[in-house]
Amino acid sequence: MPRLLLAAILALLATASHAQSAPRATRILVPFAPGGASDTYARIAAQKITEQTGKAFVVENRTGAGGRICWEAGAKSAPDGATLVLIDATYPMLFGLFEKLPWDRGADLVPAAIIAQTPFVIVASPEAKLKTLRELIDEARANPGKLNFGSSGVGGVNHVVTALFLHEAGIQVTHIPYKGMSDASVALQGGQVQMMIAASPTALGSIRGGRAVPLAVSTAARSPAFPEVPTASEAGVDYVVSNWFGFAVPKGTPKALIDTLRNEVVLAMAAPEVREKLAAQGAEPSSFTPEQFAAFLKDETRRWTAVIKSAGIKVEQ
Repeated sequence: MPRLLLAAILALLATASHAQSAPRATRILVPFAPGGASDTYARIAAQKITEQTGKAFVVENRTGAGGRICWEAGAKSAPDGATLVLIDATYPMLFGLFEKLPWDRGADLVPAAIIAQTPFVIVASPEAKLKTLRELIDEARANPGKLNFGSSGVGGVNHVVTALFLHEAGIQVTHIPYKGMSDASVALQGGQVQMMIAASPTALGSIRGGRAVPLAVSTAARSPAFPEVPTASEAGVDYVVSNWFGFAVPKGTPKALIDTLRNEVVLAMAAPEVREKLAAQGAEPSSFTPEQFAAFLKDETRRWTAVIKSAGIKVEQ
């Protein structure tokens, strides 16, 4: 056999062998567009886990239908550890909003690890001249239905968490749905809506720019990102909720892979530079085990289903 031909064959064999042994990239399906909180936290985790393990974790945005396109794709992926799915506080609300979905909501996606938890912030329009949560509540009680609140759309997470707040505060505020939180934020700044409840990363820029007035945070204790902003509880409203972001995997993924993923996430989010990024947005990492995450998700599902039914929130099926 000619030497050149032999060399070519050996080179091809070496390339094939390397391709077979090279680690596959793990894709992270994210249900919302780049730049949002879900995408941001997924990319922070992906970058750090890649650095830790030497294995590529790549974010793939699958937008549309309020996250359902992404979650269905994840639920129907192979359970081989090559696919992670970003779920957030919106996910357990699906049970109360939709009677049927193309996947088993309770089984086809298995909770693995929470990336971060953040507070919601109750904000007012500068045009409304409201400086405290008590002033907002007093105004709403004096004029039921006169004030408006904006959201990202009917059945969206901001709509549902606001419905709970209104119930706990015992007030009536008119819902004005928008196509997204960007539009709702513009309406708040212009005074078309007087209040809004937004995740802390969403609210942060408007608050710092003076385009929104922070009235309260939704956590049990004050947020390090907003130390001067009281909790809703301090104003006498029993309102404690969090926005959270985590990874789930397709049903059937081996337990050993799930545990390894959880450990990698905890290690990544505990890194000093990552904790600094989270703290700047009012976010905190979580050390939940997969079992604790699953129990938390069940509690969230029961809670939000009850809120949705009580508030009569309905979306087009």
